[in-house]
Amino acid sequence: MVKILKCIATLVISVSLLGTTSVGSATTISLTEQEKQQYYKQYVEIVEEVMQKKIGIHIEVLPMEQFQPEDWVEPKEYEARIQNMVDRYLTVERETLNALSSTTNKVVRNLNGETTKTTYIYIPDIIREIEVTGKFETQYNAYHDRQVFGKLENISTQAASSVGTWEQTSYEASLIDGGRTYSIRIEGIYSLNGLSNEKAFTIEFHCNEVGKIY
Repeated sequence: MVKILKCIATLVISVSLLGTTSVGSATTISLTEQEKQQYYKQYVEIVEEVMQKKIGIHIEVLPMEQFQPEDWVEPKEYEARIQNMVDRYLTVERETLNALSSTTNKVVRNLNGETTKTTYIYIPDIIREIEVTGKFETQYNAYHDRQVFGKLENISTQAASSVGTWEQTSYEASLIDGGRTYSIRIEGIYSLNGLSNEKAFTIEFHCNEVGKIY
């Protein structure tokens, strides 16, 4: 597995380290200094667009003066290399999280009426448990003849262990499934050993027919 948290700039630039055999063999191209600056600007834009997705890896472009002649490729080739690395990371993340038992997702009803549910985030080679706490109100829906969510007052999160730190930066809640489910996208920053990664994940809270939240 590629070690993404360290030497990431080199991983971004080098085909051999990225292992992007599916995008074909790159050929060295001859560029003027002005063309290099234009290409470099596009490289940075490509990486910034990926970073905005907050998938949990940190990618940055090597300083332009550190580029070797073989590092200069067409922007589409560069984008394909980045996407190849991202796809590999997301595949490992999905397989790792899917391997966890569903029984590990605990739901606790707190005395103050809040509900805490655990989930897991994946940072390269690391799985961290996150506790998500929400305060919800439910109400009777005559059309569905059952309880549904009425309001979400707040969502907060914290890391379940003291290894590394987690800081929530924002959340966005969507009421779906006829009011029976809150889908919540949470964004935050996970830091460990001086390295920080922006991470976004989605968790769902459900309301059953009698108003129990799980």
